[in-house]
Amino acid sequence: MEPQAAMLPDGRRLHLNHGPIDLIVEAFGPDEERAAAYAQATDRIRTILTELVGELPALRSPSGPAPRRFHGITARRMEAAVSPLAGDDFITPM
Repeated sequence: MEPQAAMLPDGRRLHLNHGPIDLIVEAFGPDEERAAAYAQATDRIRTILTELVGELPALRSPSGPAPRRFHGITARRMEAAVSPLAGDDFITPM
């Protein structure tokens, strides 16, 4: 399945979809900044799933208190978000 990006009928929100990723986003600010944000989001949806799939086995495994080193920026951010919560509990970046 190919990534999809389309403005919703309200003209304010952008629908992004690729595989399990399904987002409706809204940017705020001057029109030119909103348009730039939507263009950046559209560009990113084309690559993010492939980037994450390459690290999927590790993203599905438990995190620990010390963040692991992932290659992709999104995987690193996902790991950084959960590692402070890992402790004795089972938590994964996914």
